[in-house]
Amino acid sequence: MYDIGIIGGGPAGATLARLVCSGRRVLLISNGRQKCCGGILAPEAQKLLAQLDLALPKSVLADPQPFAVTIIDAQSNLIKHYPRQYINVNRNKFDQWLLSLLPASIDFRQNAIYHKAELSNNAENITQDNYIDIHFSENGKHQTAKVKWLVGADGGASSVRNHFFKTSAKLKKYIAFQDWFDDNNVKIEPPTNMQYINFHNNYVGIFDEKITDFYCWTIPKDGQLLIGGAIPITNNARNNFEKLKSYLDSIGLKTNQIKKKELALITRPMSTSAINLGKNQILLAGEAAGLISPTSAEGVSFALASATALANAFNSNKNVLLEYKKNTKNIIANIKLKYLKSPAMFNPHIRKFIMKSGLTALKK
Repeated sequence: MYDIGIIGGGPAGATLARLVCSGRRVLLISNGRQKCCGGILAPEAQKLLAQLDLALPKSVLADPQPFAVTIIDAQSNLIKHYPRQYINVNRNKFDQWLLSLLPASIDFRQNAIYHKAELSNNAENITQDNYIDIHFSENGKHQTAKVKWLVGADGGASSVRNHFFKTSAKLKKYIAFQDWFDDNNVKIEPPTNMQYINFHNNYVGIFDEKITDFYCWTIPKDGQLLIGGAIPITNNARNNFEKLKSYLDSIGLKTNQIKKKELALITRPMSTSAINLGKNQILLAGEAAGLISPTSAEGVSFALASATALANAFNSNKNVLLEYKKNTKNIIANIKLKYLKSPAMFNPHIRKFIMKSGLTALKK
């Protein structure tokens, strides 16, 4: 029997498990899958790592380290460079590093598959007096664990959230497609009327309403180039992603021989009403709660912040959910501020005006 069962071994789950006071019995279940994402730590995530007194080891860093973001507006044919201090990391190594910090007291089940959770004793409602049975498999064997609290930290496709809560219509879903290319299969041959973009050195954000109402990206990483895009879920999602690569080809980014293909579900809260921290004994953290940037889909900072907020709520020995809600007020306020910024990035007319004016409002 455990006090807390955490589903998901990403930054939210690993940080929560590490910060919960040692007197609690904690079970952490992770499927060990690599996260499909760019692996760029924004300044907000860097600040939170510093607050947690964590210094990134060299082993998780990736080359090159970008000092700017290049923004391409496909409709207006504008290109601008904005200073931005990102840290380029190998996301899989980053996640494994956070997991390596877990104390020995944590019952960590790596490469385990979570199946479902149900209230013990056939209870119909979640209350403070019920226990929860977690069903998962490990090494092909079915396992069951009884927990007092269940935390879904299992990302945008959260099984915990989908099972216990109705998904908000204001939580828009996208497929993140990402293709990897070795540098020797990438050539930059821009047209004579096009500004040169060094895709090998810079993080590039692409806005093209013909492809997505969100955005796309290219990221150089350890002798490879990542091309990705957050595409609305439709029957034409893959075709729209292929349009991105065709567009990049037209402006001089020539690629062949895909090394690896990835995809993942991304949730984008369209208002703070889409954020769900949980109810009674079932709690959500990170992207599972809808805590993710609505402008850039940056999630590491929100994962670290929400995990810290939830750990402090558990350690307070007060009403956990109420304390969690109090502790996340600033996190949700940050998301509200990003909503205010959203038109500057996603309204094509406002974006064009800002890019022509030289203002820095498009920095994510």
